Amino acid sequence: MPTSEDPSGGLNFAPTFCPPEEEDEPEEESEEPEELEEQAAESDEAEAEDAPPPPPTITTSDFLDLPFEPAGVSFEPDLVGFGYLNRHVNIFAEVETQVISQEMLGYDVDIRALPSQFHWDYGDGTTRTTSEPGAPLPEFDSAGFEVNRTDTETVTSHAYSETGRFPVTVDTVFLGEYRIDGGPWIAIPGSATLTSEPGEADIWRISSRNVSGPCEDLGSWGCNGPIELDEGDSPPKIFEDQYDDHGNWIGQQG
Repeated sequence: MPTSEDPSGGLNFAPTFCPPEEEDEPEEESEEPEELEEQAAESDEAEAEDAPPPPPTITTSDFLDLPFEPAGVSFEPDLVGFGYLNRHVNIFAEVETQVISQEMLGYDVDIRALPSQFHWDYGDGTTRTTSEPGAPLPEFDSAGFEVNRTDTETVTSHAYSETGRFPVTVDTVFLGEYRIDGGPWIAIPGSATLTSEPGEADIWRISSRNVSGPCEDLGSWGCNGPIELDEGDSPPKIFEDQYDDHGNWIGQQG
């Protein structure tokens, strides 16, 4: 211990001083200023405004509201619906996949309708459902023989058991899909069924007789045109340009 001499000759102890221990000051709880909170809220709002809206979802109702076209009823182009009793008349649907494109919520949306089923009504009480629309007949079959266009059975053809004119319709079932900005196709629940405008099948009876030779006058049987008209009849479309307004055969014109 350090000492100092007393002038009187005695020893004097020097006092020792220990500084008091410093007490830890309590930490003050920090609170975020209101200004910082307001700035953070404004930043969150700005980010929300800048974020793109979620992509749209196409529903069955949306799909049904779109102006897709129904299939059309068609016959062999060179027969225009003409056919013979108890022989197959080739009837088919003219239809294709349809796509409607539009902008929705800032996205490019493609919606397509795919034909999947065909419900036929042949106008004589006969109906049929097919998964194929049918097609025109080829000129020749696989063996190279000419195809009989007035009596070749197809998946959509029909043989009438009565003569007359029959309205033919087809209800086409379309399935829907959509895609966003060119992405993958997404199925739309349900389906849409569209009914065609009617086509007309004109069915005639075949009549044949033995004759002694070529025609010599128009009054002879078989010499007054390809169709024998009864009173009140009108010629089928395929031959209508060969008859006058009174049903008299005038032959092919032009």
